[in-house]
Amino acid sequence: MATDSQMSKGVLEGCILRLLKDDYRYSGEIVALMRANGFTDFSEGTLYPLLLRLEKAGYFDTLRQATNNSPPKKYYKLSAEGRERLKNFENMWLDLVLSVNNIFNTPASRENSRTDDNNTGETDNNET
Repeated sequence: MATDSQMSKGVLEGCILRLLKDDYRYSGEIVALMRANGFTDFSEGTLYPLLLRLEKAGYFDTLRQATNNSPPKKYYKLSAEGRERLKNFENMWLDLVLSVNNIFNTPASRENSRTDDNNTGETDNNET
């Protein structure tokens, strides 16, 4: 999904929090889940700064697990603080979606959109 980067920053945080709500996951799993859910250009380069910031804020419980022939993997799951942050995000998200849907689904906004589309920016010669 291609989105404006400013718009997606907060949304990505909420999505990461949600993915880590119930299970420990490592970075590769998170990237795969984000891509599978429509964030096709999501990468570890996007994920790592988010994980670092959220971990510093105390939103994760972490554990390291040894793997064969590679460094231990770090797994993340929401802490109590992370669950509270997710709850706040979900409330803000629902409010935002409702507000945006109200604007896009009102007859007045559709009418104004059609009027704006027909406006060429030229001034009326009859105006004084």
